[in-house]
Amino acid sequence: MENDKTIVAIELGSSKISGVAGQIQYDGSLRVMAYASVPSSACIRHGAVYNLDKTANAIVEVVERLNGILSTRIEKVYVGYNAKGLKSVISRVEHQFDDETVVSQEVIDDMFQQCSEIEYEGYVNLFQESQEYVVDHMRGTETDPMGVACRSLEGSYLNILLRKQVADYIAQCFRMAQVEIVDGYVAPMVQADAVLSDDDRQQGCALVDYGADTTTVSVYKNGMLRYLRVIPLGSALITRDLSAILKIEPEQAEQLKCTYGLCNLIGSQDNEETILLNDRKVSLNEIGEIIEARNEEIIRNVNTQIKASGYSDVLYAGIVLTGGGSQLRQLDQAFKDMMPSMRQPRIATEPECGVIWNEPRWKRGDGSQLALLSVMAKGDENCCELKPMDEIDKMAPEDQNKVIQQSLFTEEGESAQEERDRKEQEERMQAVEAAAATKEDEGNKEQQGGVKKKSVFKRWIDNFMTMGEDFFDDKEDKNEKKTEN
Repeated sequence: MENDKTIVAIELGSSKISGVAGQIQYDGSLRVMAYASVPSSACIRHGAVYNLDKTANAIVEVVERLNGILSTRIEKVYVGYNAKGLKSVISRVEHQFDDETVVSQEVIDDMFQQCSEIEYEGYVNLFQESQEYVVDHMRGTETDPMGVACRSLEGSYLNILLRKQVADYIAQCFRMAQVEIVDGYVAPMVQADAVLSDDDRQQGCALVDYGADTTTVSVYKNGMLRYLRVIPLGSALITRDLSAILKIEPEQAEQLKCTYGLCNLIGSQDNEETILLNDRKVSLNEIGEIIEARNEEIIRNVNTQIKASGYSDVLYAGIVLTGGGSQLRQLDQAFKDMMPSMRQPRIATEPECGVIWNEPRWKRGDGSQLALLSVMAKGDENCCELKPMDEIDKMAPEDQNKVIQQSLFTEEGESAQEERDRKEQEERMQAVEAAAATKEDEGNKEQQGGVKKKSVFKRWIDNFMTMGEDFFDDKEDKNEKKTEN
């Protein structure tokens, strides 16, 4: 991938709406050039938008801040979504043959298409992936049944669903902010691509994104995503508990949580020690008990979801923790104590591909922005044009000396502007050719053989943006008719 493309990603989180701009280097590493965030607790709950105006204004503010840092105008963005209404379901499609028939690619494609046409009331099907196939009702399964002779074939498919209202509101907020969405990604899935190895997926593991208002559990086995659920509980509840019980401000409670964490699990910690809070003494033991009580509730819910997946006994790679809440002190030990049959969890805060930090304001290593970086890593379309000279002018003199200026003309005598124009024309032609190649099924990312995948977020978002205000007008008309009746 070329490293001159600037990718912009935005995540609508429960604690903040954040945006990042950067470039993907030739070696796959991410070069972070700009970062901005604004609080979102007043407009987003459990990852779902509930105040459209405030969310749209926050998106505008994030984009404008990025524009100011980069001295450019961002034209489009990639979006990561993870909300309370996100979940996986397994669907099955069976194909019967009149006579014994050799399974062909056409049969597999037809079954995959039948599954994609299944409607889920109140939900949008954003992603679909084939799992295994059962041949002639036998106990064994096949991941790629092509070439097998049989009379019946049953395919199982994992679908990632998002509540339609949640999905519609996301699209509407970006439309109101006049920000174009290039594409969208299920945040837990791109996080998995960034931190899980092939061995992790094959042996089986649970990726737990411990966020502010939500905790997402994604279970992998035999190389595939098998289960996904979003729990409406997160580390912000710990902050609220501390604030309410100790009668302190939320900012002070957040600081206590980050400083002491699960201090009762630290063997060397003298929990009889006290600290002064608003002219009164509070023991570390009391602080630890408050944090531990809520954290245990969250871990119990995580354990319940892992068991519900049906793979709890075969997750040999254990648990991988990420998200802002994963930085709670001694959290890995708490998971180990409450889930002793699992391997000691490991904590992932950054993509395995590596990150080059050109952005000084970024709080590194806290795990809260792994999803944002993971979405950025998936981007392949230029989102804005940088002005190199303006960027260099802002550098310190010692940094400017390190910059290697490009010649005004190439070896062929082409000017810099002509070169940019030519590259833009080439990119437009490539985009036209790519669109023609995928005209029959826009947004599909399928593999040949039995294993097939399809993401339909782009097609859905395009349809929604085309509807524009009609969506909300129709909704208001329906509500008025209900009132009249």
